[in-house]
Amino acid sequence: MSGRRRALTIAAGLLIAALLAVVVWLRGAVTTDVTRFLAQDLDDPRLASVASRLASSELTRTIILDLEGPSVDDAVAGAKELAAALADHPEVAWLRAGVEPGQGQAIYELYAPRSLYSLGDTAESRARRLSDEGLAEAAVELKQQLALPTSSLVKQLVARDPLGLHTRQLRQLQAARAGELDLHDGQFVSGDGHALIFLASVHSPFESASQRPLQEAIAARFADVNAAKGGALILTQSGVGRFALASEVSIKADIRRISMIATAGLVLLFLVLFRAPRLVLVALLPMGLGVLAAAAAVILLEGQIHGLTLAFGATLIGIAIDYVVHLFNHHMLAHREGAGPWATARRIAPGLWLGALTTVAGFVGLAWTSFPGLREIAVFATVGVLVAVIATRFWIPALLPAQPRPGRVQQASARVMTRLVAGLTRHRRALGLLPLGALVFTLFGLTRLTWVDDVRAFEKSEPALLAEDEAVRARVTRMDAGRFVLAIGDDSALALAVNDRIATTLARAQAQGQLEAYQSLHSFLWSPSLQRENLEALLADEALPARVDRAFVAAGFRAGAFAGFDEALAAARAAPPPILSLEELAGSPLGPLVRPFVVELPASEDNPAQIGIVTFLRGVAPDAALAAELADIPGALYFDQPATMRAAYGRYRQRTIELVGAGLVLVFLLVLARYRRLRLALAAFAPAILAAGCALAVLSLAGVGVNLLHVISTLLVLSMGVDYGVFLAESRDDPEALAATLLSVVVACASTVLAFGLLGMSRQPALQALGLTSGLGVLFSLILAPTAVVLAEGRARAPSVAIIACLLLPVSWACKPSATTTSPTPPASLPLPPVPAAAPDFVARQLLVGVQGERRFRGEVVIQKRGDHLTIIGLGPQAIRTFTIEQVGVTLSHKVELADAPTLPFPPDFIVRDVHRALWLSAGAPAADGDQTVTRDGRTITDTWQGGALVHRRLVEPGETVEIDYRPGARYGLPPATQVLVNHRYGYTLEVSTFDLQELPPAPADGP
Repeated sequence: MSGRRRALTIAAGLLIAALLAVVVWLRGAVTTDVTRFLAQDLDDPRLASVASRLASSELTRTIILDLEGPSVDDAVAGAKELAAALADHPEVAWLRAGVEPGQGQAIYELYAPRSLYSLGDTAESRARRLSDEGLAEAAVELKQQLALPTSSLVKQLVARDPLGLHTRQLRQLQAARAGELDLHDGQFVSGDGHALIFLASVHSPFESASQRPLQEAIAARFADVNAAKGGALILTQSGVGRFALASEVSIKADIRRISMIATAGLVLLFLVLFRAPRLVLVALLPMGLGVLAAAAAVILLEGQIHGLTLAFGATLIGIAIDYVVHLFNHHMLAHREGAGPWATARRIAPGLWLGALTTVAGFVGLAWTSFPGLREIAVFATVGVLVAVIATRFWIPALLPAQPRPGRVQQASARVMTRLVAGLTRHRRALGLLPLGALVFTLFGLTRLTWVDDVRAFEKSEPALLAEDEAVRARVTRMDAGRFVLAIGDDSALALAVNDRIATTLARAQAQGQLEAYQSLHSFLWSPSLQRENLEALLADEALPARVDRAFVAAGFRAGAFAGFDEALAAARAAPPPILSLEELAGSPLGPLVRPFVVELPASEDNPAQIGIVTFLRGVAPDAALAAELADIPGALYFDQPATMRAAYGRYRQRTIELVGAGLVLVFLLVLARYRRLRLALAAFAPAILAAGCALAVLSLAGVGVNLLHVISTLLVLSMGVDYGVFLAESRDDPEALAATLLSVVVACASTVLAFGLLGMSRQPALQALGLTSGLGVLFSLILAPTAVVLAEGRARAPSVAIIACLLLPVSWACKPSATTTSPTPPASLPLPPVPAAAPDFVARQLLVGVQGERRFRGEVVIQKRGDHLTIIGLGPQAIRTFTIEQVGVTLSHKVELADAPTLPFPPDFIVRDVHRALWLSAGAPAADGDQTVTRDGRTITDTWQGGALVHRRLVEPGETVEIDYRPGARYGLPPATQVLVNHRYGYTLEVSTFDLQELPPAPADGP
């Protein structure tokens, strides 16, 4: 190539890189929005729309500020000043710290003229109240109301409303407005005297550019208020945005650390190997160009790029660097006399193109997924790999010297590779045991594979933030997160009609014990049709005024005292008052109270734009038939978000595995088309499959639950593993080229393991999954790929069909439908530890709610610890004892107390083990804030402390991993208010709520 053409090639490459960098710099916006990894293909398309809409709705944009002071008055005064300081912030959509001015007058103006519309929300209740017995009861109730000191309002209304319709409506509204809060000097306060402020952000909680200034403003305004109060106030808060910001900070820190250390490691490795600093820079160019091109493509298509995709881009080093290292080693170690770098690039081009195409084939299927985040990863990987290989083939040769000068380390390493190949060839028969052993290990490990289909597996919440969030929310409401009923209609009137039927069903279910409580817009507003039915019921009986007069005279009232009621009915018959609509209510001073219940659903292919009305639930019984009853109501959707998302992720995980399997078939066909020899194609292809299988087997045997991102990581393993196999197969007939290729594979593996090893140490579970799976898989690929190529060139004739069947068996096993849990009665892996006599003694009552796959269980127990004696008593209806489990020392006993008691969800010894894990298997004494790890008795325990309280524990036992969150925090040996235990090995989650906790004096020396 002429000097001028070479210079133009270099300049063109640099210009393209500069343009891509400008695009990324000017238009790049990093997001950590977890909704990009939410499933969009739920069973019901409307649920998918609702789930996506709710993720950025007012429900998630709401922030709760909690102020604690030396007294309630101090907290209230501070809250009022803070609310005033924040009210005008541009990111605050609305703010409420107490009853809105004018709400009382608004209630009267909205509801009093329409009291005839509120007789009853069911035909039965209306008939009951208009019966003679109902009228008599109304008369008695009115006498009682008039005798109260608060009777002034009743006296104003009684002449026109003897049935107390408006009074009853006021009581219902008051209960709905106050919820579980009180008012102190017009300010919302909790039962324990904390002042509370509610506000909503203008933008999504996942938009850090808006959330960060808002959080900074909250902190600054509070600092000013607190300084004026002498520093006596404490601010805590609850809100989704804080978790998103913390996640973004953590992910960006991981990306910076991984990129810097990985780049530094690569520079050092290349300096030692290639000696020339210029070549180190050249080696990084294809990777850099690939990452820039991939990031620019994603940004131009999506308008932003997710932090997880960027982290994935950092690991793209492992693939992109393979190509340029391969070129370097072949140019320097397998150089042909008179041939320059362009000739070397042409000679190895078939292997480069085949390696890149197999990688793209593995990822391109993800571009058609319903997960925006995974589509983004697919685009990033495809563009990045293609640009990297194009740069290696057409740009990098212009930057290499025409006459290579290999370094001493490079030459010595190549000689070692030559001797290695010779040694492997001499022991070909024994070498055959290696892939066979890998196959057996893979099959054994995959039998213990446990799938975790939970979006929470993608991110890690900070324990301190989580504990603070839980504590604040507990003061405001106890509705279950992510569980609600949605009423859908083409307009507000139709949606309200559905909501009326939902409220009736929920009221009946609550009376039957199927759920504990619910919050509904029904408390504020009935549908227009129901309002009309109430008025029609009152007007249908023309004798009603006379019947009312008789009933009230019988109760002691003066005859004719309620003539105003007759006049009100006559006026309504002549000109009915206007129906109260959702739009009028939302535009009134009561609007902030009703907005959280209303969701606008955008139009889709199957549905027009609609209105959704949300009803929140608490304490749905596991065996309740509530979902089935609600399914009978047209337009009603029961949404259990965790269960629905788990099911959606399970389905998508299965489809992803099937796509991976289809991609593998395509990859194998590409390799077979290139080599036209089955044994050689298998040698290039099969090690990657075994390597991916071995990586998953290691994770399974270590007790790690496998999720969707582990599956995506196997694509990386397969891509790089096939690259290694292809490169080796291309060089099989040339000893010098084979030595150069082996060195390239070793260097590529070292660089990849460096990048993925760092990724595996991330605090983000999603990045851990990518790092651990890929790092392990690449190591296995390095071991298996040279072995397979040597075996393929041997003379032994193994039956090809059997080889294919054995090598594809791990794939077929992974692709088969799999439950997310294993046996519900898992065996014990370690001896049952004794009850620690020195731990605090206590007795407590607890509510346990658990989920294992599709199985749900719920129960109440009393747990007592006295000395070395542990007693667990199961409670049934009316607190009837159903079972007793006792442990004294290491001796365990179980007794069924009730003949028809429900079966225990797990064996007694497993239940007791979870008690030990949660309470007593500690990593040590309370520590400073941070993590404390100890390995003892075959298990590794990591405790996380915050402010002197235990907030998180992770236990790793043989084949089993358990994580426990303590909310808001725990002392050693005593149960906290709430603890959530997740067993990744057996796929169950157990939430334990503790109430009536009482510490006991130490047990007498002679026993409990």
